[in-house]
Amino acid sequence: SSDVKRLLALAVEHQDVLQPLNVATLIHRLAKRLAREGPRFADRTREVQQSAQWRTLLGLVYTHAPNCNNMELTNCLWALATMEAKGRAEEEVAQRLMELSTKYLDTFEPRNLALSAWALAKLGNRSTEWCRLWSAATLRRLADFDTRDLTMVVWAFATLQYRDEGFLRPFCQEVERKIPQGGPQDLGNTLWALAALQFRHDAALAAICKECFEKAAIFDHQNLSISMWSFAILGYKNMNLFHHMTQIITERVQEFPSQGIANTVWSLAKFHFQQKCLLMTVAEDIMPRLDTFQPQHLSIIAWAYATLEFPNRPLLTALCQAATKKMDIFSAQHMANMTWAMATLAHKDEEYLRRLAVQALSQVQNFNPQECSNLAWAFALLAYRDDELLGSLSKRSQEIMMEFIPQNLGNTAWAYNRLGYRDEGLMRRIVQEASMRLSDCQGQETLDIIEAIATGNYIEAVDQACWARLMAWTGQKFELARNFLEKSSELPLTLPGLASFDRALAVQDYRDHLASLEVIGLGYTWTSRLLEHFGVNLPEGRELEAWREAAQQVAGDARHEGDQLKNHEAKEGLRACRTVCVYCCSLQRAATTTPEKPATLVIPPTPLMSGPPTDAYELGLFAATLKHHRGGDGEFQALQACARACAELGCHPLLSEDPAYQAFGEVWLHVTEVPCLSCVGAMAQFRRLFPRISLNVSFTLGRQPATSANVSAT
Repeated sequence: SSDVKRLLALAVEHQDVLQPLNVATLIHRLAKRLAREGPRFADRTREVQQSAQWRTLLGLVYTHAPNCNNMELTNCLWALATMEAKGRAEEEVAQRLMELSTKYLDTFEPRNLALSAWALAKLGNRSTEWCRLWSAATLRRLADFDTRDLTMVVWAFATLQYRDEGFLRPFCQEVERKIPQGGPQDLGNTLWALAALQFRHDAALAAICKECFEKAAIFDHQNLSISMWSFAILGYKNMNLFHHMTQIITERVQEFPSQGIANTVWSLAKFHFQQKCLLMTVAEDIMPRLDTFQPQHLSIIAWAYATLEFPNRPLLTALCQAATKKMDIFSAQHMANMTWAMATLAHKDEEYLRRLAVQALSQVQNFNPQECSNLAWAFALLAYRDDELLGSLSKRSQEIMMEFIPQNLGNTAWAYNRLGYRDEGLMRRIVQEASMRLSDCQGQETLDIIEAIATGNYIEAVDQACWARLMAWTGQKFELARNFLEKSSELPLTLPGLASFDRALAVQDYRDHLASLEVIGLGYTWTSRLLEHFGVNLPEGRELEAWREAAQQVAGDARHEGDQLKNHEAKEGLRACRTVCVYCCSLQRAATTTPEKPATLVIPPTPLMSGPPTDAYELGLFAATLKHHRGGDGEFQALQACARACAELGCHPLLSEDPAYQAFGEVWLHVTEVPCLSCVGAMAQFRRLFPRISLNVSFTLGRQPATSANVSAT
């Protein structure tokens, strides 16, 4: 009989005469019948396990187990695992079955070894002893295993995180030979197991890749997403396969649940594979159903789109709205990752940030170093200040600061200073920790700390010996940057004599060398020193006040051509994150022998907003790539505009160095952020190209919130 009630009744009615084979058959058929219940499986199984008849059947299994053969032991284990039977009595029976199986393991056929391993893992038996024994038994019979059985064994070990390289190496060699006989489930499970165990075997992965390419069209959504996820975890990149799989996923994205969507876009982000068609299709498909997504999946999707620098504004707004509704179940990790993503993509949703601040306050004691620093960094980037939360984050950060990596230290110092939240205790601890880890620093984190301490007037509040160590280290970076920029400022004047290939190579060498310094900028104080070294005038006093006032009058008119079509949250975020540069110039040509060209040219204060990079090598100015291409920075665009103005006057130093055709006059720049090393390099280039033009530059510390979102005593 296959009826559940009848099967249970048989166990009770004939319990005195049932043999081991009968008992094993009864429980096996019961599990198979329940497995066909579909959506009702969990409820029906729970009903069965609460019945007296089930307890009778379970007792019969326990009693007859010593007389069961390998097939019967396997069937009993499989039944318990299929029914997810994990009560105390069930655990005792499973343990007895496992111990008896161990005695007779050498008699187990490959299918019994595979099914029993699957069952023990499914039941959550984490004993490494049985894993070791099954591993050895599998290796002895490895050649006799088919693909499905191989997959079940490795799946079991991966589920329990049992990693035995002595098993995995020959297993992968066998996979190379047998994976062509495997189906989609075998491919997906094998990949998942290797990824879960973080065991990369390139020959096996190459064989699996080939099969995935040929069979991807018949994969279900789970195998598609788990395969992408596994390859990303293992760092195994086959672009032909990924293009093929993402095309299939794009056509079937509506089949994917939230976890499948999250796994897929996460994989794209890990490989920096900006598959625009898939990303657009995913965004369009999931927006109507985001309310059904779990916080983990919402935050992963946001993280992936941010990592890929793909700001789909309607999706970001929908993600924030869905997250706001579920904020009371967001964990610290979800909050930090989601807010980091929104800040990275310059998307500012005030309601989301308010709800997040409340939730973060309730969980701040659970925050780890990465979550503390990422959240503070995101708030600073979006110019959103909540004093109560900042105070609590500071306290938590100081409690666990010994666990901070250098990047956490730099981000935290930068964020608190930019937000204008004064906390001497926090800064003192950051300087102390940073001074002890200089050997671990890449560069930018230390410079961010230096900037925060110097511009925030914390120097007297920190330990002077620690501060001196940081300054000595930063001084070395300053010297390296100064020496390189000084030498490379001559580069533009050498280009006309080079062949086109050599010119391109020289510019790329410049970019590579600047990137090798491993810093984006030197911070307010050191940048000021560097600019003065190259003859840039930094106005002071009334001259500075007058220029800033003139710049501020037009700065609000700065527009980015693509921003006007964006939604409110995007405009708010971009307004907070984009750098604005106001420039003006008054230029004259020395020679008067070219009447077809104007003799003078005046550009009134004109605002520019950072945006997409534009290369114009004919002007003699070159931007580097420091985290991103700096050719779109506002001050670089302003220098390009002034160089073009000189060209309009007939003054082009790359074509002629004749003093009669040199331009003279003055250029003024005001930047709402400290210039990066690339822009400092461009200013040094400009000074070398146009030595008779006075270059005057002022800049502020950067974006800061106008008011506190939740001001309280600190």
